Amino acid sequence: MALKRPTRKVVPIKARGGGLTGRDGAIDFAVRTAAAQRTESNPEDHVYRVIELVGTSEESIEDAIGTAVARANSTLRNLRWFEVVRTSGHISDGVVQHYQVTMKVGFTMEDAG
Repeated sequence: MALKRPTRKVVPIKARGGGLTGRDGAIDFAVRTAAAQRTESNPEDHVYRVIELVGTSEESIEDAIGTAVARANSTLRNLRWFEVVRTSGHISDGVVQHYQVTMKVGFTMEDAG
């Protein structure tokens, strides 16, 4: 007698606007999960601003992200999250010469006044 394994229905995660982004919505899911896990005193009172940055590196994608975040951190306050929108780079003679990462960075706006 063969044992029946229970089956689970797989439901795709949908991004805002109805479409999936990133790796089948993985980026949107990660951003939403991180936002849900943040424990701030009163998140309804916060206003966030989102800007787009492009980081580059000859070493790696991670280094390009780190470079962009470090530079943004030197001129902006209250950085909270980032989302990689696009990765690209330059190839010369069949070798990757540098990596380029386009990303959105969010930060908390300070109270006016």
